[in-house]
Amino acid sequence: MCCMATAGLMLMGFALAGILSTWGFDWVTIESTEPAIESTAEPTTTQAPLPKPTAESTEEITSTTDAQYPPDSIWRVFNVPAALNVRAGPGTNHQILGTAELDSTVTLTGQVAESETSGTWVQAQTTTVTGWVFASYLTPVPPSPQ
Repeated sequence: MCCMATAGLMLMGFALAGILSTWGFDWVTIESTEPAIESTAEPTTTQAPLPKPTAESTEEITSTTDAQYPPDSIWRVFNVPAALNVRAGPGTNHQILGTAELDSTVTLTGQVAESETSGTWVQAQTTTVTGWVFASYLTPVPPSPQ
């Protein structure tokens, strides 16, 4: 009974696999014409090289003085979540030198840079650093009455 049950299970296994023939059991060998693929221990990935950072933008920026942003005028930082970045040049591609906190004041130097794509940048002095800030985040402080 034991051998019959084992033979029956084997026969059922081969029948399910589609390897049962009418003359008995045949062993099937499957060979591929495809080249063998070797397995590696670690997966490999291909990444495109990162673009090299540029110190200067190709964008045309003109630096001038502007009567709207007079030298030595005091302006308040507003409309920023916490602080305004003070940069080495007029544009976000320049290094951050420091920050000007929300509601703090800065003194303008009178230098203004206009960009067709990013708008107006002004040179300003904080308590710790002089650099360029985006003018849209500044509002003039009215002169105090004397």
